[in-house]
Amino acid sequence: MANGIRVLFSGRFDPPHPGHIAQIIRLAKQYRHVVVVMLDYPERDYPIDYCLKVFQECLQDWPVEIITNKTHFAKITKEDWESYLCNVYAGGNLQVLRHIEKLGISVTYVERAFNYSASKYERVLASPEK
Repeated sequence: MANGIRVLFSGRFDPPHPGHIAQIIRLAKQYRHVVVVMLDYPERDYPIDYCLKVFQECLQDWPVEIITNKTHFAKITKEDWESYLCNVYAGGNLQVLRHIEKLGISVTYVERAFNYSASKYERVLASPEK
């Protein structure tokens, strides 16, 4: 685990699926704390409250904070970033990763989860050992 490092993982998560959950859990196993930022935009297919509830239920045993914002991370400023108090940005959108890097922020690539099958992520989705 990267001691003391907070990682931010953002996306639309519209809707959240097992691939998203598995990627967040992988990050939680690697970093001290994960901040998940869900984009709240008018054209959502699923209500933001529903998506937040899915994440909260699936990730309740993990060191994960789930919040929303209205600014896509391809457009955030350095000042916006600093308000999250994170050390690293993790994501799979290459456009966003390039933008974040230009702001001088450390990034890590996270494979985009296009396979929504829960069986593919069964081992990762297991609850953390206590």
